[in-house]
Amino acid sequence: MESYGKIFVVVAVLAVILVGIFIYLFSIDRKVRKLEKEIEEKLTHKEK
Repeated sequence: MESYGKIFVVVAVLAVILVGIFIYLFSIDRKVRKLEKEIEEKLTHKEK
């Protein structure tokens, strides 16, 4: 019976780690999109 509770701890830890990774990737994606937009604006502004 003791090992029955341990599996929930392992699942909970893995879920927290995965959620953290997804949040980190989402924040990086937003920053990259912002930088791409700034670069595109500078390039189009430079051409005019």
